[in-house]
Amino acid sequence: MTGNSFILTGEPAMFANAAGGKGAALAKLAATFPVPAFFVIAAEAFDDNGLKAEARASVNEGITRLGRGGRFAVRSSGREEDGADSAHAGQFETELNVAADGVAAAAHRVWQSGFSETLAAYRRAKGLSGAPQPPAVIVQVMVEARAAGVAFSADPVTGDRDVVVISAIAGLADKLAGGEADGDSYRVAVNGGTIEAERVGDEFVLSEAERSQVAAMARRAAEYFGSPQDIEWAFDGAGLHILQSRPITTLAKASDDDITIWDNSNIVESYPGVTSPLTFSFARYVYSHVYQAFARLMGVPGKNVEEHRAVFENMLGRVDGRVYYNLLNWYRGLALFPGFKANRAFMEGMMGVSEALPQEMADRIAPPTTDGGEKFVDNLKFARVGLGLIWHQVRIEVTIREFYERLNDALARPDKEIDAMPAVALAAEYRLLERRLLAKWDAPLVNDFLCMIAFGAAQKSMTSWAGDDGLAFLSNMLIGQGDIVSAEPARMIREMGAVVRGKPEVISRLGAGDVAAVNAFPDLRDAFDRYIAKFGDRCTQELKLESRTLHEDPAQVLKAIAAAAVTREGVRTEEAPKDLHLLVEDPLKRMLGRWLMSWAKARVRDRENLRFERTRLFGRVRRIFLAFGARLTEAGVLDDRRDVFNLTVEELLGAVEGAAITADLRALSRMRAAEWKAQLARPDPPERFSVSGVHISGVAGLSAQAVAADTGGETRKGLACCKGIVTAKVRVIEDPRVEALAPGEILVARHTDPGWIAVFANAAGVIAERGSLLSHSAIVAREMGVPCVVSLKGVTQWLKTGDTVRLDGGAGTVERITGQTG
Repeated sequence: MTGNSFILTGEPAMFANAAGGKGAALAKLAATFPVPAFFVIAAEAFDDNGLKAEARASVNEGITRLGRGGRFAVRSSGREEDGADSAHAGQFETELNVAADGVAAAAHRVWQSGFSETLAAYRRAKGLSGAPQPPAVIVQVMVEARAAGVAFSADPVTGDRDVVVISAIAGLADKLAGGEADGDSYRVAVNGGTIEAERVGDEFVLSEAERSQVAAMARRAAEYFGSPQDIEWAFDGAGLHILQSRPITTLAKASDDDITIWDNSNIVESYPGVTSPLTFSFARYVYSHVYQAFARLMGVPGKNVEEHRAVFENMLGRVDGRVYYNLLNWYRGLALFPGFKANRAFMEGMMGVSEALPQEMADRIAPPTTDGGEKFVDNLKFARVGLGLIWHQVRIEVTIREFYERLNDALARPDKEIDAMPAVALAAEYRLLERRLLAKWDAPLVNDFLCMIAFGAAQKSMTSWAGDDGLAFLSNMLIGQGDIVSAEPARMIREMGAVVRGKPEVISRLGAGDVAAVNAFPDLRDAFDRYIAKFGDRCTQELKLESRTLHEDPAQVLKAIAAAAVTREGVRTEEAPKDLHLLVEDPLKRMLGRWLMSWAKARVRDRENLRFERTRLFGRVRRIFLAFGARLTEAGVLDDRRDVFNLTVEELLGAVEGAAITADLRALSRMRAAEWKAQLARPDPPERFSVSGVHISGVAGLSAQAVAADTGGETRKGLACCKGIVTAKVRVIEDPRVEALAPGEILVARHTDPGWIAVFANAAGVIAERGSLLSHSAIVAREMGVPCVVSLKGVTQWLKTGDTVRLDGGAGTVERITGQTG
């Protein structure tokens, strides 16, 4: 570095990597605002002994240009100082009223403050990586201030952008900034008028006109930098000067409209952990279009749906790679439904979140109905929706049959044909699915809503009439629906296990994931091929497009067959269900109860079966995108076909259809792959949290909050889902793709999805941390007739693999008998 380059002024000083944050801001301000003359000494001009010899002449020349007869302020300018996230306020030295011959020594002391332990502790507290860098140093002409202070272009407490907050003191502002003295306080409106004024002395430091001048300067600085600013200012004989400007790093929320509440207590079951950009963009599209269609089905006028399109398009968010519900947008969407005000609690249940929205927030989105006439009209609208639901119930079988016909027709093209398609044809195939299926996903939506109503009505009635016994009876009524597709994989696995039972060599090969082992028996080969043909896309985390399916890696099924081949002893004793006559004496209630339970049973069955059709659709979409990846890899655009998961749907289709923003998809994919790796290394954010203002700056530094386990000692209670009592060892499984359940063990998991079915085949019982009577864990456990308890908070922290427990699926209790053994 040459001598002249140690001194920065003008345009060279506008870059923070050379002049530091404060120096760069001053250089930019100087082009437009009245800034006292200054120059910046680069950090490289110093060493441990002081100014380097080659820098001294340049510094002396700079002082001469400013005027040797004056006094100077010598301030730090760190590269990260006065940043949007960390101001580093008070972490570096500042020296005022320095004579010309003392500038070099003062500048060296300021530079040395960049190595202090105080600064290192500040950076650790802020989560800033890397060792602290010594600052550049600003040398600025001192203003002979008669009044000085600070001003915020927005209220730092309330976030109100229509108010400028000013603090002022007579003379220099150093004692005000250091907290050694109090100053006058002013709140100035947009029109320059004073809203509030508080003085410390006998007279106000600033006149009305001067307050207006300072407020206008603060607003100009905010407009210039594009964000609310905290400025230092001073009046001298020449007028008003701005001494520095930095972003307000502690700006509070401006209003409730700036708040976003993120919640993943429900959606984490579908999209656990880090989710690829491709999956997120596809899921976001699906949720937007499907729920717009649902709103229309529920009687929301098309004009209202269109006006609130942004709400539907932002029902999902991605926080450090994880998928979350944007909870306020879910409420805003539901608030459009007829009858929401009068039936809010019922509709809130649709979202299935663990905690409802705070009452005052929900009231602002949809004020509660208090007027009798308004309540009558609202209930009338809801009744109209009810009549529509009755019509949907009457023709639900027809709706489902038409949906299956449409789905089968759209998915009729053979997989091998999809794999060989050119990119343009693949784009057309995807657009076809958008038009024919995603835009008309009516049967699953209508049936899900009817299922929620039917099951809710049956559950409420049976609980009201017979308490816990009534709920257990309802749960038992749902057992044994042989036509629920969710239970079919477990039955097929058990049948395949029976084929190789007593053949230790074959069992060993299957347990090692050797797919060739299925060739040992023709019956096994046929059954295995049928299984993969039907359930090859039903993998763990099946809604994440990046998940590897059983077509690619069938090891999970092979291991399950091996485990099923080992004969297991009966470990469960099941109580006979009580007769409904003993639970409900009133014959009319019994008749209504049987009808409600029959209705719920049918809707639960169709709900599970239609969700399998969703698996088929996602499987086809996955295959299309993998074929896209193959074509782009062949064209040299990507490194590997699976790199396609690092792109969004819009980016991928844009590359084919001519709407791409960037042509370098390889670089984009590599950048996202690095982000993915970093996201995987960080803990999950909290299950629920809120962000004020801009989302991308509000989620920094989030960390997971540990789930506190129930402190109920050695016996804890969850939600009873399937009757039966079993005493056995537990196995806590996080990822069924790499962990297996030995026959006779009880499965313990945070939650499950349909891809866990191979694990269920060997389970003596099921305990899940999350879930409801309609969750996948509960439904499959009932179909397989094994005891099940869900919604047992903290169970994956409480129980350890090897613990022996007594699981009572009817009472919903889990008793730990012994701890894990070595």
